[in-house]
Amino acid sequence: MAGVEKIKEKILQDSEAKANAIIADAKKQAQEIIDNANVKAAKKAEEIKKKASSDAADKLRISNSMLELEMRKDILSTKQQLIEETFKKALESLSHMNDGEYEAMLQSLVIKAVETGEEEILLSKQDKNRLSADFSNKINLNLAQIGKKGNLKFSDEARNIIGGFVLKSGGVEMNYSFEALLRMYRDEIEPEVAAILF
Repeated sequence: MAGVEKIKEKILQDSEAKANAIIADAKKQAQEIIDNANVKAAKKAEEIKKKASSDAADKLRISNSMLELEMRKDILSTKQQLIEETFKKALESLSHMNDGEYEAMLQSLVIKAVETGEEEILLSKQDKNRLSADFSNKINLNLAQIGKKGNLKFSDEARNIIGGFVLKSGGVEMNYSFEALLRMYRDEIEPEVAAILF
């Protein structure tokens, strides 16, 4: 699916472009977590030394282990937040593509998704105003050129989606919104995003 590949590529490009800023922020946050954990560990160690004489070493070791575990959980949580933020920014970036590039990508996605050429397309309100007046004609001509019926209908009904479309055939709707596509491919893309960020 050329459109899906472009979405994947766009996500990876956006991730890479934003990676330096996000990495710096992640390192800063990780250092703050480490510094806080070190302060906590030092305080805890001092308290343990004052309270106990014979088992101070054991209590210190247990306390440090617990603090290390807490620190690892905080770092993991920070990484997960950064990945989530990256996907949100990628979604924003997809919806803010220039109109020509956006229309070409949407056209490619529609052509790949259509089975018969007689389905109905539902767009967002923004896309109805954003796409060129002959967008539906271009798609129907392309469908006819590849042997499908060029009778695709564009619904007056709008969907509350950021970008992409909903394909309706009979009573069945297939969601090709950017939100749905990102959810669908997130498991596949997330390791690559994480490798870029961290």
